[in-house]
Amino acid sequence: MKNSCLLYISVASVFLMMISGSLLTTGMFMDGLIYGNVADNMATGACTFWHPTHSPSLLADFYEHPPMVMGLLALFYKLFGTHIWVTRLFTMVTTVLTAWLTVRLWRRLGYSLKTGWIPLLLWILIPAMSRNAHDNMLECTMVIFVLAAALCFLHRNERRLLWSAFAGVFLYLAFLCKGFTGLYPFALPMIVWVVDWVMGNHRQWGRALILAATDTLMAVGVFAICLAATGLIFPEAAVYGENYLTHQVLGNLDTPIVESRWTIVKNFFEQTLIVWALTMVVVVGMKAKGFPDVSRADWHNFWICILVALSGVLPIAISLKQHGFYILTVYPFVAVGLGALLQESVNRWNVLESKKLRRALIVVASISFIGAVTLNAMHYGQPGRDVAMQEDMHKIAPLLQEGEQVGIPLSMSEEWSLYAYYYREKHIDLARIDLAQIQEAMPRHIITDGHDVVPQNLYNEIAIGTSQYKLYELKQ
Repeated sequence: MKNSCLLYISVASVFLMMISGSLLTTGMFMDGLIYGNVADNMATGACTFWHPTHSPSLLADFYEHPPMVMGLLALFYKLFGTHIWVTRLFTMVTTVLTAWLTVRLWRRLGYSLKTGWIPLLLWILIPAMSRNAHDNMLECTMVIFVLAAALCFLHRNERRLLWSAFAGVFLYLAFLCKGFTGLYPFALPMIVWVVDWVMGNHRQWGRALILAATDTLMAVGVFAICLAATGLIFPEAAVYGENYLTHQVLGNLDTPIVESRWTIVKNFFEQTLIVWALTMVVVVGMKAKGFPDVSRADWHNFWICILVALSGVLPIAISLKQHGFYILTVYPFVAVGLGALLQESVNRWNVLESKKLRRALIVVASISFIGAVTLNAMHYGQPGRDVAMQEDMHKIAPLLQEGEQVGIPLSMSEEWSLYAYYYREKHIDLARIDLAQIQEAMPRHIITDGHDVVPQNLYNEIAIGTSQYKLYELKQ
């Protein structure tokens, strides 16, 4: 068990090294910035849970996604303050919970805690995971409820209907995080039945089918009751849901972001290619050394996990609006499924444990931990991304008032990160203005990227050594 603890520490340290370039930096992916600002407004009372807002000029009515993640982050802000480091803390808490639930899923499938580091290692090796885990993506919170629902469905005892009811509650919470993309675990009971049937594990396949269907119906029923109760108890929730379905779901169903509906499937296999390849190399290599073939039980668990993962990927192909981070929640299932094929070989390898092996693990764990701490310390407080935008903002923002409305030209209307950074910095609202009709309601300050001409008879440029953006002030 000592070796396993060292392996867990090594995996965690390697993960911290992989995200060291952004974990303690101030830059963030645009979506995460916006979610953080909405949570900030919730925490300060500028908006409510069921009527969230970003800023007057950007998403004044935020119906883009359900509000659960922003609400949870708002609780962190109330406890610790509205700082970028609190946002990073929140994302790390969700990552740790996801890791813990992944190991719980591993154990629920019958494997030892001693080998729980295997799926964790495979999980962190998936590029999308380490690239998005620290960016406050909605999926990084939703996966907690998705995994919890899967664990409930896999409770195979006399209280299975109660656990199925709990699964429905967790999927309701997943829905409140990111909507329909978190509901695919509803397919889990039927997937288990199909895999059992194909592999000949059913003695009474008809009864097993009825039980699987009953589990699913129980979960769906509880999910529906939770939604209905929410609408009845909170009338504003019904309004929110109607706007969300109209504007975000139906309104964007055919919004073309990708050319092919199968892009998301391609993305899935591209992101998991490295762990598929690693698994094949280990399995084939161990077989060549005389290790036994992968057991029937391990193949059973593999197919359940992979089919669950695919059930979370394939429905997204319905729409041409696709992003790779939409499927972040399926990667723990991939890691557990592939880990099932590796665990017997690792168990055999552990037979060869020795003092030399333990010393080697101590060295690896120590180097990984020291490396993770050093690399994160080196990047502490650095921009990380959007470097010029942030550096210029830190020169411009001190000259602006808290909550001030600042003009930007129409040509900069879609610089969404710019809106979000300034709002995060001092609740500054960037309002789009037509420089050709600037006579009416002139803002005190204007920010441009240097490509638009600001009337010199009305505004003076303030020379503060910026590199990309320029600040203008209204003449007195």
